[in-house]
Amino acid sequence: MYNSQFIYNTNNMSNLKKYNLFIFITSFAKSLVELFIPLILYDKGFSIKAIIFFSMLKYLFCSLFIPLTVKLGNKLKFTFLMIISSVTFSITYIYLNFIKESIFSLFILAFILSIYLDFYWVSRHIFGLTIIKDKKATDNVSLYSIFSLLGTIPATYVGAFVLEHFGFIVLNVIVFILMFLSVIPLIKMNNVSFKTETKVKKIIKTFPKQNYIFLVLNQFLYIITSLIPLYTYLYIKKEFNYIGLINIISGLGSVIYIYILSKKMDKNKKDYLTISMILLSIIYLFKISIKKSTIFLFITFFEGIMRSTLDTIILRNTYVYGKNYSVVTYIGFIEFLNNIIRFIYLFIFYLFNFNLKIILFISIIGLFINSFFKFDDGKYGYKKES
Repeated sequence: MYNSQFIYNTNNMSNLKKYNLFIFITSFAKSLVELFIPLILYDKGFSIKAIIFFSMLKYLFCSLFIPLTVKLGNKLKFTFLMIISSVTFSITYIYLNFIKESIFSLFILAFILSIYLDFYWVSRHIFGLTIIKDKKATDNVSLYSIFSLLGTIPATYVGAFVLEHFGFIVLNVIVFILMFLSVIPLIKMNNVSFKTETKVKKIIKTFPKQNYIFLVLNQFLYIITSLIPLYTYLYIKKEFNYIGLINIISGLGSVIYIYILSKKMDKNKKDYLTISMILLSIIYLFKISIKKSTIFLFITFFEGIMRSTLDTIILRNTYVYGKNYSVVTYIGFIEFLNNIIRFIYLFIFYLFNFNLKIILFISIIGLFINSFFKFDDGKYGYKKES
């Protein structure tokens, strides 16, 4: 009865509302467990270096699988890839809880997880960019970010609670059901077609040099956000519930701030990218310099606001420039570039055996340097409108 009512309601929604519902459900579902993967690996006996190696493998596999993901999406439909991603995500978590301490196990885990990541994120971005309206790009992307935050804010705390009181099997069943249900709004979208006529070679040649530089440096931000939970777990408080509380604190205020910022961006025809990066860099420097858990929570509040702001701005700029090309090819290009750069960074960190604090410090410096580079949002961006 619940499922039929859910399907009936999605039939009466606009594509934007259906997509935001999809974002909300999947953000909640995947955040129940995704954040804890490095922490669980550590508790299973894996060293920090081994976890860095796992992350390196994950991004390498993601890079290699992008062409296959695009090809399968064109042939089998991207909604079908979303269904497969739900299954592979559940398999990943099951395997994680039975994993044995070995390099081979990390290869298997990274392989399975990368299939989920590629199928999910490539498909999500393709749908997001396809339905976006040219003159409402900032408004639409801000809604994407808001619904993602609304799903993410309570998820890690709920995930930690279920994990500690009911175990991984119950949590895994919940995640699988939610991820599977989330695909229904995508299936119910009306008149959505994906263009693939642009050749990758054209994008490589015409993509602005400043955007290449920006995206290369911007991957330091993803290194920080993927490793900061592990840093928190090791150096601040070794509790899953505290990590969940961190996530709630970081989301408080972000939703309202993103909404206000999006209106200001459209009004002033300005993205506030530089100042956001500088402020977030300063916040992260403070964050890795303190030890007290209460002060750490206080700083996390401002980190959450600035990080969500920056995510919104970058996503908006990336989507707007994507209007210059066909959606599928462009998203495949962007995802490949992002993942291969993350792999290269982590490979260097692993090769030189940097510790976690040094990795975070170098990444923060990289984020700060990136504040000096602008992202060209193209002929459909603010430059064209102003």
